[in-house]
Amino acid sequence: MNLNDLNTIEQLNDFLSGSQSVAFVVADSKEANYRGIQRILVKFRYTTLSKPSKGIVVRFLMKISGYSRQQMTRLIKQYRDICK
Repeated sequence: MNLNDLNTIEQLNDFLSGSQSVAFVVADSKEANYRGIQRILVKFRYTTLSKPSKGIVVRFLMKISGYSRQQMTRLIKQYRDICK
């Protein structure tokens, strides 16, 4: 399975629990990584999710990007400011 095949919060949760195998490519630049994070936030409509679902998306993004929770929070805040 590819990261693009993950379409539901349940699939993200399965990935995080290790019960689903996924292949993904490491971004070659910081900007590409930021675009990938933004793409996932848009795909799952982050701003409309419930609090538990947001937590799953944040944990997923931390796992695939390697960023800390603080860094991810900062990036998500920038995304939310753009969406306003």
